[in-house]
Amino acid sequence: MRIKNIFHSREMILLYHRIARSESDPWSLCVTPEHFAEHVDVLRKYSTIRLTDIQSAGRMFGRSGYSVAITFDDGYADNFYQAAPLLDRYGMPATFFIVTGYVETDREFWWDELEKIVFQTTVPPTNIEFNVLGSTYSFDVGSMSSPLALYLSLYDFLQPLSHELRLGLIDQLLERGKQGISVRPSYQVMTRDEIRQLAGNPLFAIGAHTVTHPKLSTQSIPVQKTEMLDSKKWLEELVGNPIISFSYPYGGKVHYTEETLQIVRATGFKYACTNDGRYVTKDNAPLELPRFNITDMDGEEFEKLLFY
Repeated sequence: MRIKNIFHSREMILLYHRIARSESDPWSLCVTPEHFAEHVDVLRKYSTIRLTDIQSAGRMFGRSGYSVAITFDDGYADNFYQAAPLLDRYGMPATFFIVTGYVETDREFWWDELEKIVFQTTVPPTNIEFNVLGSTYSFDVGSMSSPLALYLSLYDFLQPLSHELRLGLIDQLLERGKQGISVRPSYQVMTRDEIRQLAGNPLFAIGAHTVTHPKLSTQSIPVQKTEMLDSKKWLEELVGNPIISFSYPYGGKVHYTEETLQIVRATGFKYACTNDGRYVTKDNAPLELPRFNITDMDGEEFEKLLFY
């Protein structure tokens, strides 16, 4: 019997990305619909709260002593079709952080396009060479131990670049692999109407996740300001409500800076989430709230991960 849970209250924020299946999932972003349903069954034992209720003084915790806020990053359409109906059925609040620049475009997220290039091509990449800002960068594909090693090597190179430069290089890779620019059904981003519908449900909140999902720590101050302010304004015009929460792209300490935090505050966000897998305490700053990144696991594993 876990008597300590009765007297020891804890708050946590969960981070999901996709509720879907994928043949190749290099970042373990996908939780299958069946496993997500098991997660929801587990969470029904606890107190699910709004992100904005985190650290609320005087709030009663659930009988288990745990309070849980649920969040989703990026804005994949499966959040609307797979996750939201189940959460709505059981009255569970959630916040959905949207990358606004990919809404109703003909592109997948860049890391998904890279996954398609490496794992889903019938023309395997050979030696790759990029000319970037006067310098040449080469990738000896033959020396890579696996497709995953190639994917990670290209990912690390592409991630810090500007959005425009990165897309240009990905377009080169797509052309080499004889792959067109298209969006696979299970990789679609929510439409404007789907985002509006989520925002219209009192259980759900919409948050900003920048325009193009850059690594903010490698971008100039003006670019960071534009990414945050433009995504906030776009969402506010779309849903008709103030957008007060933000999620840092990639979410690690190396992915944003003290200057980033100042911009987040100046932009008017009241809450901002990282991917630092810890419980929330009263000492956590509201603009650096930690979250547990949830991968595909059954309900039993899920409960052990979070509550034991």
